[in-house]
Amino acid sequence: MGQSVSNAAPHHQRPRSRSNSRNVTDGPGGADDTDSDSDSHSVGALTPSGSTKKKKMAFFRRQSDAAKRRMDHQLYLALILSDNWLSAFSNGKMSDLKTIRVLDLHCNEIKTLPSDIGELSNLQVLNLTENRMIRLPEEFSHLQHLQSLYLKGNKLKHFPPPICGLHCLRLLDISENEITTLPPQLCNVRTLETLIVDVHKITSPPSEVCKKGTEDIMKNLCAACGTEYLPPSNFLLNVLDPPTITASSTNTSINKALKEEEDLMEKRRLERIEMERQLAQSIAEQTELAAVAAQQKQNFIMAVTEDQNKLDKELEELSHKKEGERQKLVAYLQEVEEGTSSLIKKMLEMNEKARKAEELLEAVEKERMEAEEWFTVRSEEIQNLRKEEILRNMKAMLAETEAFEKVRSNFTDNKDNMMRQALENEQAMSQNQVESIMYRKEIDQMMLMDMLQKQEQLQKEAFEALQLQRDAKHQRISSQISLIEEELASLTALEIQRRELRTEEEVNIIAEKRIALIEVLSQLLHEQEARQEELKKRLEEMEERREDEQTDYWLVQFQRLLDRKPQALIDREHNLEIAVVTILQDSGAEEYIPLFARHRISIETLLQITEDDLKQMGVHELGLRKSILRNIQVYSSKEGAKVPEKSIGDASKGQEMINSGKFAGRDDVQFDHPPPSAPPTGRNATIQSQVSITARGLNSECVVCLDKVSDVLFLYCGHVCVCSNCCAPLKECPLCRAQIVQVIKLTSAEP
Repeated sequence: MGQSVSNAAPHHQRPRSRSNSRNVTDGPGGADDTDSDSDSHSVGALTPSGSTKKKKMAFFRRQSDAAKRRMDHQLYLALILSDNWLSAFSNGKMSDLKTIRVLDLHCNEIKTLPSDIGELSNLQVLNLTENRMIRLPEEFSHLQHLQSLYLKGNKLKHFPPPICGLHCLRLLDISENEITTLPPQLCNVRTLETLIVDVHKITSPPSEVCKKGTEDIMKNLCAACGTEYLPPSNFLLNVLDPPTITASSTNTSINKALKEEEDLMEKRRLERIEMERQLAQSIAEQTELAAVAAQQKQNFIMAVTEDQNKLDKELEELSHKKEGERQKLVAYLQEVEEGTSSLIKKMLEMNEKARKAEELLEAVEKERMEAEEWFTVRSEEIQNLRKEEILRNMKAMLAETEAFEKVRSNFTDNKDNMMRQALENEQAMSQNQVESIMYRKEIDQMMLMDMLQKQEQLQKEAFEALQLQRDAKHQRISSQISLIEEELASLTALEIQRRELRTEEEVNIIAEKRIALIEVLSQLLHEQEARQEELKKRLEEMEERREDEQTDYWLVQFQRLLDRKPQALIDREHNLEIAVVTILQDSGAEEYIPLFARHRISIETLLQITEDDLKQMGVHELGLRKSILRNIQVYSSKEGAKVPEKSIGDASKGQEMINSGKFAGRDDVQFDHPPPSAPPTGRNATIQSQVSITARGLNSECVVCLDKVSDVLFLYCGHVCVCSNCCAPLKECPLCRAQIVQVIKLTSAEP
């Protein structure tokens, strides 16, 4: 849509149908309004206001001479050929239309104008809206009395240069074309009051200038040409006074027609302005209603939140109350149980005492009865005492003789059996001992081989584990995976909270972050797997290069890996100050350089160190400690500094020694000096920067059992919402219903 850059710009409207074309006639005795067919040309002129008589035109009979004269007269005033699908405006002499002032050709298929268009020297209004114009002929600049030019809705790609030569032009509409620039020569049209262009398409002048109006556009073009801008009011036009001599009634009718046209366009402009005002007012009202609705929604959410908080508080109070009652009930039951136990215990003790008393009484009664019985049979036993004594002596003698005979026969039999068994045992023992020795030796060899194989496999596994621990890339990937897992757990807990609050926008934002973290996690898992495969291939290559019958191969590799310095320690040794290294070398303590580098001892810290500090750091040789302190004093004397004598209360040890924990627990050591400012380099810097990253610790309970902490990560949705016990039967994520492709157990999750 074209946009007018002037508040007073009249717009030309396309008629809704071809039947809307006006035929206005003028004759010497009156005026006729003629209705034409939709396929006929609408040719008319302006009529006086006093004409009322109407007459229909016959198409299939010969016109009268008066009608021909009236038609010829109409051609001298206006020519309206709108909406007739004309592809060209030619095949005639333009000199026959010299007196035409209004030419309306809108809504046709015209691509070019004839070269003799300049013959229309009295033309004041030309409407070429909704055609297919691609250019204007050079003779178009001869229309020196043209005041209104409508080129809206054509195929113009460039601004037609002949327009710059129209010195009487007041209105120009070039909207809905493909024109992007306005030539500076347009400033020569001093009378231009209204210019309608597509503001969003024009690049020169800038769109900001075009939005301000015709006056600013003309000022910009005048500045580009270096001429002074004068308003159109300074230039008077003979709007309705063409150079040809015509009747005064014709001028009056044309003036009236132009005035009506301008009034109609002004009325439409005002209606459009009113419509825009009403639309703006409607938009403002809708905006206000939307703001009120948003405020009401916010108030409703706040009210619901307050009610929820109040309900949660009441539930919490009720839960505390129930918990108190339960504790009281448990205490009461415990008291009842203790009382019952004590009662049962007392009853058992009483029963035991009664049973013992009864047993004692029974024993006393039995003893009494036995005593009475013993005294009853005493006299009979005394009478029979001699007879029994003789019988006992006889039986004893016979039994002794029989026992002696049994002993003799048993001795003889045992002697024979022992001799025979000794011979058999000696023969069997010799054979069994040989077999047992061979079998035990074979078992010992097999056990030794198994033990050696197990030891070698364990050594290989230990070397592989240590290699994974010492591998910087694997450590970096593992630390990043742990951080992402913790962050995903935190995001899942936060997403559950936001879903409970029904904040969809925040849930969508969290979902986007979760998806981004899942992509990073997937990439890191692939990198970790690739790194592990690479290390395994390295182990296989080492196994292939291993010599046959080589013992303790993996143990040697393990010791070699242990003896290798970490990259971080090497970087710290490189960052150790030269003065510290020189003092240690002069003291013969080169092997302690890694120890001082690990604690990041600077020269300022070394100047304040004492013998106890060196001993606590791990320098146990007394002579070596004294040599270091002596060289420190020599360096201090050279630098003009004084070494305090065991003033540990004023000594500074460096912030890194505090972090290392070597002097932790000593109240007499104070740290005043800042840590060394040397920045880390290489992979150490990368590892330190990664270690400094911390994830938010926010754990959520399992959404299935609602008891344990969620410690399982689902791929590819990224939710951490289920514990390890409840995840086994699940095929879909409980939160998003996404298919579970992979399950990762979070080792960092703590209940």
